[in-house]
Amino acid sequence: MRANYKAFDLAIRLASATGTRPRVRRAAAGCYRVDAALPGTLSDEAHLAVLAALAGADRYGHQYTEAAQAVWAELDEEWEQSG
Repeated sequence: MRANYKAFDLAIRLASATGTRPRVRRAAAGCYRVDAALPGTLSDEAHLAVLAALAGADRYGHQYTEAAQAVWAELDEEWEQSG
């Protein structure tokens, strides 16, 4: 699956799990980045859904400040090989 399709699929899964609106953008490194704010609390089911969604990314992480929490994921563009 192409990275842009995977990025939007990931964003939909995160939106469903968190109730927030994730942002998808093309990063300078040529990958797609998905950022999603996290609500103050997540149910165990929603927490597992977020982790399952992030597991398909090439890189992912969690940002935490006193004001907010968010998760991010990056998906590398896949290059077709000839021959």
